[in-house]
Amino acid sequence: MKRWIAAMLLGGAIAVAARAAEEVFSKAVRPGDFAAAGLAKLSAEELARLDALVRDFKSGTLERARKEAVAAEARASQAEKRAAAAAVVATEREKPPPPGLLAKAKVLLTPGTQVEYATVESRIAGEFRGWEKGTVFGLENGQRWQAAGAESNVTPPVPGPAVKITPGLLGSFWMTIEGVRPRVKVALVGGGTP
Repeated sequence: MKRWIAAMLLGGAIAVAARAAEEVFSKAVRPGDFAAAGLAKLSAEELARLDALVRDFKSGTLERARKEAVAAEARASQAEKRAAAAAVVATEREKPPPPGLLAKAKVLLTPGTQVEYATVESRIAGEFRGWEKGTVFGLENGQRWQAAGAESNVTPPVPGPAVKITPGLLGSFWMTIEGVRPRVKVALVGGGTP
């Protein structure tokens, strides 16, 4: 029984100490300090809010709330970043991959299919002096054609002669150069399709 009474007294002392610690701020401040701080102008609701803020500050509730808000903001920011990254990945998955070189080169033709190529007419950009196997002709239209035949030809310099490129058999092309008698077999190496 003595233990029980001792426990009750100890519990009561703790309760009194806790109430003293929770003393209302506005009642604990001396009247002169209260007025000097401008707190006398506050309404009853504003004073109650001030007392609640001070109590929460003393108990650490405000600090915990601030830390939770910062953590929540960081989580939201991370979630936004993950969502943006997921959207980029989803967009990349939806986009078909570009065809490879082999896919671009493949053409399936059935017997009797007619393939037509347009004739290209332009001018050689710059001065023309002839060709040998591997010579690249840059045209004013932006296309680049390479001499594919084994023959060669040397001519006096001709400034920007007109050229005409016509399709041959089995996907070959021939270039006729203004003022030059033989024509040269060529292959497109850049700048567009024939």
